[in-house]
Amino acid sequence: MPMVELVAKRMLRRNPDIGLSVVDLIVLLWLYSNPYDNNRRQLSSMKNVLTMTEIVQSPTGTPQVTDEELTQIVLGSLRRLKDKGLCYIQSAGRFYVKGTLTERGVNLIEKSLDTPSMRRVTDEFGNNP
Repeated sequence: MPMVELVAKRMLRRNPDIGLSVVDLIVLLWLYSNPYDNNRRQLSSMKNVLTMTEIVQSPTGTPQVTDEELTQIVLGSLRRLKDKGLCYIQSAGRFYVKGTLTERGVNLIEKSLDTPSMRRVTDEFGNNP
């Protein structure tokens, strides 16, 4: 299980009334640790992170959802995060999505995670050009 999934589950335990799923929190953590100015394609990168998680994998370790379904999962998570006031979304069609955290989103992560946990998440997939 990737570190980001473990950290997202811990965040959910600390904030059970937030109304978000583990997948939503993984997307939120991705936005926190991967600011858009690193020139990555956000949608593709978020989907790649989710394919590593046990949430979308079958017992054999292969993704149990199609690429299109994974796209819809990520877009749905971004929509829920936006509805909760945790991120802004900018989009041009289906394949270009730019998400940025709001101050409320940053505060949620910073109050929910200690520095060592966040460091492990960013070491796993964050801040890499």
